[in-house]
Amino acid sequence: MKPDESFNRRESIQKSPYICGVVEGFYGRPWTLEQRKHLFKRQNHLGLTTYLYAPKDDIKHRSLWRQLYSNEEMTLLRSLIDSAKDNRINFVYAISPGLDIEYGSEKEMSTLKEKLSQVKSAGCESFAILFDDIEVQMQKNDKEHFESFAHAQVHVANTIFEYLDPKTFIFCPTEYCQSRAFPTLETSQYLNTIGELLKNEIHIMWTGPQVISRYITPEHLSRVRSVIRRKPLIWDNLHANDYDLKKIFMGPLTHRSVKIKDVTSGLLSNPNGRYEANFIPIHTLSDWNAADRDLLAHESGLSEDNGILFNIECNSETVYIPEVSMVNAVTTWIDEFITPSVIQTTQSPILSADVAGCVPDRRDTVWLLDLPQSHGVIVPEPVAPIEVAAENIVQEAIPLEEPVPSELNSMAPDYSQPMETEENNDSQEDEAMSSVDDEMATLQAFSGLVVTEEDVKNQRLALLSSMCEMFYLPFENGPRTTTLFKDFTWLMQNASVMKKSFTEIETLDPLQSEWLVRYDGVTEFLTNAIDAFFFITQAPNKTVVTEIVPYAFDAHGCCVVMIAIARWMMQGFSLDNSDNNIPYDYGSPDENWITQTGFKINTMRLFSIVEDAEKMFTTKIFLPLTIFCFDIRPFTMADKDYISGMVTVMLTTNQEFLRHRSKNFADRNIIPFLTGGAHHNFVCEKVDETGHKPVCYAAGHADGSAFSHFLISYKEQLKEKYKSLIEDFKVGSAKLSQEHIEFIQKSQTPIEIEDWFPKIPNHIFERYPAWVETYFGLDSSDAYPMMKVLHVTVISLAMNGCPGYFVAIAEDDVMRQKYFYAIGLNDLGLSDCRKFRIMGQTLCNLSSSSSSSSE
Repeated sequence: MKPDESFNRRESIQKSPYICGVVEGFYGRPWTLEQRKHLFKRQNHLGLTTYLYAPKDDIKHRSLWRQLYSNEEMTLLRSLIDSAKDNRINFVYAISPGLDIEYGSEKEMSTLKEKLSQVKSAGCESFAILFDDIEVQMQKNDKEHFESFAHAQVHVANTIFEYLDPKTFIFCPTEYCQSRAFPTLETSQYLNTIGELLKNEIHIMWTGPQVISRYITPEHLSRVRSVIRRKPLIWDNLHANDYDLKKIFMGPLTHRSVKIKDVTSGLLSNPNGRYEANFIPIHTLSDWNAADRDLLAHESGLSEDNGILFNIECNSETVYIPEVSMVNAVTTWIDEFITPSVIQTTQSPILSADVAGCVPDRRDTVWLLDLPQSHGVIVPEPVAPIEVAAENIVQEAIPLEEPVPSELNSMAPDYSQPMETEENNDSQEDEAMSSVDDEMATLQAFSGLVVTEEDVKNQRLALLSSMCEMFYLPFENGPRTTTLFKDFTWLMQNASVMKKSFTEIETLDPLQSEWLVRYDGVTEFLTNAIDAFFFITQAPNKTVVTEIVPYAFDAHGCCVVMIAIARWMMQGFSLDNSDNNIPYDYGSPDENWITQTGFKINTMRLFSIVEDAEKMFTTKIFLPLTIFCFDIRPFTMADKDYISGMVTVMLTTNQEFLRHRSKNFADRNIIPFLTGGAHHNFVCEKVDETGHKPVCYAAGHADGSAFSHFLISYKEQLKEKYKSLIEDFKVGSAKLSQEHIEFIQKSQTPIEIEDWFPKIPNHIFERYPAWVETYFGLDSSDAYPMMKVLHVTVISLAMNGCPGYFVAIAEDDVMRQKYFYAIGLNDLGLSDCRKFRIMGQTLCNLSSSSSSSSE
C-alpha cells in the first residue's frame, strides 16, 4: 500500500466488517465490570471492535442459562453495554445452553427467547449461541425430533437468529477444532451438516487444528471454509491459561499470518483469566489487525523504521512483526505500571498456602505444621491455627487457584464492586493512552547508574521484557529465555574449564573465553529478571501488581537459584555435568506440551540431577511471607564480618557486646567451613534502593567426615583463643559483668567449645556425606529466602556428585527442626554427643565413576 493522505487506517479498521477483538470465554473467575469497561476503552484505542461475553463459569451464561437477570443485574448489564457502545465496541452476548437443553422442546425455546429478549432490552444488538465442551449425546425426546445432533443445534440457532434479527450472530459448534472433528475434518458429518443447514449470515467459530493451536495457517482455514461453507471466525486460545492457572502467557500473537484475514471472518482472542496480564496479547493483536502483510523472508525485522510500520495510526503500508510489536507493547506497558490504577480494587497481591497456621513474631515463630506420629522425635504441643490475612498466605509461590463458587454471577452487584462513579468515570483514562507525569516517571533507578530519561526508559524496557519472555507462550519460551537455558546448560556441561586459573584476560584459553561470554549473557538476563521483580513490587499501579506479582514471585525464586549457581561455577568449584540435556521446545501436535513447558519447568529440568527437583521448586512455604527482592551469591572469607553482622540484631545496644558476638559467631559458624575446605557457601541478600543487606546463608562441605576431623584441631585453637573468657565465666570474675553473662546466655552460645559442634555418627557420612551449616531468623523475612539458599547449596553439591547432605540443629531448637522437616529433610537421629538433632536429605544416585568429588 502506498502512502495516501486521504486514507485513514483507524477509520478503515473501525468500519471494517472484519470481526477482531476479545472473547471473555475462559473457565474460572470472570472479569469484573470495571475490568470489562477498562477493556472497552483499550479496545477503542487499539481499533479492536468486538467483545464477546462468554465467561464459562458465569452462572447465568451457562449452568443456569434459563434464569432471567434481576433488576439490579439488568442495570449493571445495561451499563456494560452502554460502555461498549460509547467506545464503538460491538458487544456480543453469548449464551451456552448445551449442557442440558432439550432441543425439540417448545418450552425450552420460549425460555431461551425470553432470556435473550431481556438482554436485547438492555441495548444488546449482537448475540452468540455456544455448544462447545458438552456431551454429544441427545436426550431421548430429541432423538425422536431430529435426525442428528447437528440438526438439533441448527434448529435452535436458526430459530433464535430469525427471532432476534441481530446485527451479528455467532455459533460455536461442538466440533470446534480439527482434533475434535470426527472422524476427520473433511468427513465430519456433524460439521458438514452445520455448514450446509446453518443460515449463511451466522458466523461459525473455530479454534484451529487444536483446542490451543500453535499454528493457524491459511491452508488449514481454507479446508475449514470448504467444510462449513463460509469463512470461519477464529476463537484463538493461544494466550488462554484456564487449563493451568500456574501459568500466564504474555508473548505476542504469533504463528498467525496476516494472510489468514483473507480466509476468515474475524479473530477473537480468548486470553489469560488474569485481566492485567493481557496487555501485550491485546496490543499485538491490534498491530496484527492493522497490518497489511507479514515480514518477507528477505527483510530484516529489526530496522529502526519498524517501530512505526505496523500500528493503527500508520496510513502507509504496515507490516506485522511479532517481536517488534511486543517491544512496542512492553514500552507502552511501562507507563501503565508507573501510573496509579484507574480500576479500583480492594485486593492485595494474593498467593495461596496450605499450612496449619502460624505465630507471627520474630525468633519465637514457628510454622505449626503437624508432624506425623511416627516421627518419634519432635512431638509439638497441639496449637490451633490463628487467622492470617489472605494477602500474607503463600504456598508454592503460585497464584491462587480458587474454585469458582457454584452461585457465581459476574453481573451481581456484590461481585462487581467497587463500581465506577460518574465522577471518576469521566476523568480517568486508560493508562496506556495518557501521558505519564514527569514526577511519576522518575522512579529511583535500581542500579543507581541511570541518569537520563532515556536510560530509565531503556532500563525499564530491559526489566519488563525479561519478565515477559519468561511468561511467553504455551508452546515456547521467549527467544532470549530459550537462549538462556541453552547457554546455562552449556555452562554446566563445561564448568570444569573454570578450574584452570588465569591472571589476565590474555591468558584465557578459547574454551574459557567462550564460557565467560556465555556467562555474561546468562547473568545479564537473570539480573534483569531479578530486578524486574523489584520494579513490579514497587510499581504504583497496584491493580497490575496484584495480578502479576504471584507469577513474578515464582520466576524470581527460579532466577536467584540459577544466577547463584552460575556465579559458583564461574569461581571454578564445579565439575562438568555432561549428562544434562538442553531443554528443547516440547510443542507437539498432540498437545502434550501443556505440562512440559514454562520457565519453572525448564528450570527444574535444568537441575534434574537433584532427586525430586520438582518438589524442590514447588515446596510449600510458610506464613507470613514478606515479599521482597533478594539475590544469592557465593561468599568467601572477605564476607566474614559482613555476614556476621546479621547476629547483632535485637540482642543488645551494647556495641562492645555486639562486636564480641559477631566475632564469636564467625568463629563458630563461618570460619571453620571456609578454612576447612567448604566450597558450597552462599549468602542471601535483600536488595532494594538502599543497597544490599544479608538475610541468611548456608555453608556446605562436600566431605563431612573430613570436616569432622578438621574440627578436632580447630576446636583446640578456639579453646586457646577463648581461654580467658571461659575462665572468667566459670569463676564469676569481676572482669565479666552480669550483663555480659546474661548476653552470652541470651545469644545461645555455649561457653564450652566442645558444645559448639556436633559429633556426627560415622554411619551418617555413608549416605549423607555433605555437612551443611545454615543461619536464618525463622521469620517472614528469612524463611523463604533460606529455602532458596538451601536449594542452591544442595544443587551445587549434587552437580559435583554428592549423594546427600545433613544439617545439625540444637536438640532443644524444635522450631528449626520443624522448619527443615517441612521442607523435606528427614530425621536421622541424635548426634553422638546427644545435643544435636541430625536431619538430612538424599540428592542424587550416581554411578561410582561419577560420584566422587574433586574437592
